[in-house]
Amino acid sequence: MNKRKRFQAMLPVLLILLLAAAGCSSSGSGSPPPAAGTAPAAAESPATDEPETSHPAEETGGEPVTIKILYPWGEGAFEERYRGIESLLPNVKLELVDSRAELEPLQELNAQQIVPDIIFANWGLAPLYELDMIEPLDALIAKHRFDLRTLDDSLVASIRAMDKEGQGRMMGIPIQYSPYGIWYNKEVFDKFGVEYPGERMTWDEVIEMAKQMTAERDGIPYRGLEMGPGMASGEVTVPLQQLAVNLTDPDTGEVRIDKEPAVAKYLDLMKRIYSIPGIVSPDPEARTDYEFPKKNVAMIVTWIEYLRWGVGDPEVAANMEAAPLPVWPDAPDAAPPAGSNLLVINKYSPHKDEAFRVLMAYLSPEHQTELAKIGDAPPLFNNPDVVSRFGESVEIFNGKNVSAFYKRKPALPPAKISPWDKYVDIGGSMLKFSQSNMDIAEFLRVLKEESEMKIREARSKSG
Repeated sequence: MNKRKRFQAMLPVLLILLLAAAGCSSSGSGSPPPAAGTAPAAAESPATDEPETSHPAEETGGEPVTIKILYPWGEGAFEERYRGIESLLPNVKLELVDSRAELEPLQELNAQQIVPDIIFANWGLAPLYELDMIEPLDALIAKHRFDLRTLDDSLVASIRAMDKEGQGRMMGIPIQYSPYGIWYNKEVFDKFGVEYPGERMTWDEVIEMAKQMTAERDGIPYRGLEMGPGMASGEVTVPLQQLAVNLTDPDTGEVRIDKEPAVAKYLDLMKRIYSIPGIVSPDPEARTDYEFPKKNVAMIVTWIEYLRWGVGDPEVAANMEAAPLPVWPDAPDAAPPAGSNLLVINKYSPHKDEAFRVLMAYLSPEHQTELAKIGDAPPLFNNPDVVSRFGESVEIFNGKNVSAFYKRKPALPPAKISPWDKYVDIGGSMLKFSQSNMDIAEFLRVLKEESEMKIREARSKSG
């Protein structure tokens, strides 16, 4: 899989994590959960005015040890993203287990008695839950005095909400936080004489800008806004994600979209966007991929790495720039809850302490800075020194205002993310919504019925 397709494949996983944490990422977990963003007492750091810095190198003495990391994208990408950890942990050697964290590959490894110590769970936690392969990290966090305050509250809360037993445990550590924002094309803005996006735009203001630039010029049809291919997938749900609600009851699976005011609020916004003549291309082919790289779209709501994986050519991107994510008026600084794929310690690892030191090293500012330079969005996004280095070694990001993507603070997720939300396909239903005359109540009724049927089928298959 090439890098662009790899990242496009990862995006739905991140979206599902933020909306529901099911499907590609399993969620949930058993005693009363802590308040969102808080840690169980055993994992709390000592109370100080400033977060302590965790130093993985302080405990690296002892016998040499090999830590096996399951990673699916080959030796080259593994070397680029993990090998530098060895310089921080002199007694540790890292070994690639080139496989995927899906059910069948994991079962094959288990049958061969190959035990990865750390698992890159980019297909979510569901297969790891099924095989009972997750070591919750709270005891190791306390033992090694790792300061969770180096991570944003929203990111920690999102990970705790993935504990399917409802205990709010840390099921892994994040590999990255890919924030949403706007990439815009200055050429299109100049052609229509519209001011460039500002630092504090509401969705209402974006709609007005999109109206002005959805028109034909010199025989070319332009569109003012794109939110996923065809305005009907992926990023189209970003405004809903900002509202940080479950679509289903996490315990019962009841579909609640017709009872959740945030959903109606979101659909009203989208109805106004879809009412802009020409905003949705009538050409089915044009709806299969992003149009922004063709330079006939003014703005795209997307994730920070899109310029690299979606546009790719620095010459094409020469007049493209970044702006912060638009906001709701009553939540003037909120981004979607911070989500991430996880690095998980295998419950059956014989080297759990050493594996946790590797995770600490992965999250160290030193290693995160190196990853940021090559365009991997760092989970330490509350560390301005790390964030400021994003894309430093990638030509297409040179001179771009990438810090705009970090202007919004992620909202806290629900205390328990519903594993049933993946069966409520709002993103996949938006094309039908955009092309129909259904009012919001009717659309919700139809989507609710479809979602309930999917949930019943899923339950019958799982027994």
